Amino acid sequence: MMTNSAFKTSVTPATKRAVSAAVVSPASAKSSVIEVQGTIAYPSLVTPDPKSGDKFNTLMLITDEDSKLALIDLVGETSEMTFRTRELPPGAHNPLRDSNERTPSGEYAFKHPAFRVEGGLVFRAKTGYQPECVWGPNETLIDPSEIHGGDQVVMQVSAYGYSNQSAGVALSLNRVWLISKGATRIERGTGAGANVRRIDRSRLRFGDDAGGEEA
Repeated sequence: MMTNSAFKTSVTPATKRAVSAAVVSPASAKSSVIEVQGTIAYPSLVTPDPKSGDKFNTLMLITDEDSKLALIDLVGETSEMTFRTRELPPGAHNPLRDSNERTPSGEYAFKHPAFRVEGGLVFRAKTGYQPECVWGPNETLIDPSEIHGGDQVVMQVSAYGYSNQSAGVALSLNRVWLISKGATRIERGTGAGANVRRIDRSRLRFGDDAGGEEA
């Protein structure tokens, strides 16, 4: 049973099944592990994502200044270990992206309206093993299915550099700590819904309204 707290939601404890610890590659073994706070988006935490190399992964939207600085420092640290310079070489992949980044065609790279924030930072973190997911002040273990895009979380990430056929820095997903449930879902198939011309919901009457079931 979960401990009563100000964080009480519909979240349920995790079932008793093994959650593998994250394993980092040798290139990332020296990288720091940091915690950053933000909004999780399009998470694939329950099953691996075939569109992401059959890995568990998620986007993260960061507006917290301390978290942004920590990420920039982590990428710089990893770049220095890999390329002997804190500045990524020309053409090298930088995992940190502007939330208002545009594609060559002029469209937003991140289409959901939640990304339209000034100074927002976005990154994707991946792992070959299901990350540990917890919630609330006691960091109670929960099932990954309880975490949805749009929720506020603290995420543990590490970084690794690579230089083979391509070069750059990538981020590894280690742990997700649910802080609060989001009011807006940021998940696959929900982005376009923000542009729907919706009917006036105040006119809707449902069968379980206080007035009883309508005829």
